[in-house]
Amino acid sequence: MSFSGKKFRSRRQQLVYEASLAGRYKKALSKHPFLFFGLPFCATIVLGSFWLSSFTAIKYEQGDRKVQEINEEDILKIRKNQREFDIKEEYYRLQGLSEEDWEPVRVARLKDESENVW
Repeated sequence: MSFSGKKFRSRRQQLVYEASLAGRYKKALSKHPFLFFGLPFCATIVLGSFWLSSFTAIKYEQGDRKVQEINEEDILKIRKNQREFDIKEEYYRLQGLSEEDWEPVRVARLKDESENVW
């Protein structure tokens, strides 16, 4: 035994329900489901995205405030203050070694290890 989804109403109650807004909507929804359910749903999604776009624009506007244009004079000042770049010097500087503190020393090979000389 299963229960149906329909509510029991007397004839008089049914006529009152059908005359109400909910009854008319339910009847129209059963005849045209896309028009009375799908279209309002899609419209809500589209209009909501337009409404929320103003909030997402704030994120990009804040990013634009952080980025500034640089004048040619500022670029020249930056280039004048730069020091020469040498990859070896940077390598040893990052290791904490100066050029006088190191010496290339050959590592002793094991007895059976090849010299890798081609």
